[in-house]
Amino acid sequence: MANNVHYLIVKEKEKREVTYFEYNKLKGFNMASKNKNLKLKDAINVNKMIIINPSFIEKLINKKVNLKIKKLIDLICEIYNSNDDEDPASSLMQALNEVEKFKREMINKYLDYMSKEQLKLLNRKIKLLEQQVTMQAYYLNEKANVNEIQYEGKKSR
Repeated sequence: MANNVHYLIVKEKEKREVTYFEYNKLKGFNMASKNKNLKLKDAINVNKMIIINPSFIEKLINKKVNLKIKKLIDLICEIYNSNDDEDPASSLMQALNEVEKFKREMINKYLDYMSKEQLKLLNRKIKLLEQQVTMQAYYLNEKANVNEIQYEGKKSR
């Protein structure tokens, strides 16, 4: 799976017609170019695209959401695997905040373009992430309490 995927739009040389769209009136998913400085020889440079095909919009949104979920899971795994002497609960609260931020971002950006099934699946994934982080925070809190009680028990005579 290559990360450097480029799309090329080829116009047919046989047809001698031009189609115009009033893009301000089209309802669709707006996409902007990530690399604004890319200039290709003998090509049309695209700054913005409006996707109007519903199945293509669904696929694009699924891809973007899944990529962001993967990054979020990697962040949470990194927090789990880190053996910092700092307060692990604060790291987990940061992860919980990231999950909430992701949830709000997905709702604000993609709510209009997502089907009910996609929303249900996304909500289920977000709830699983929240539950996992919360369970880990409770586990670390209990572990800290047990260590504190053991330390106090050894200290007293």
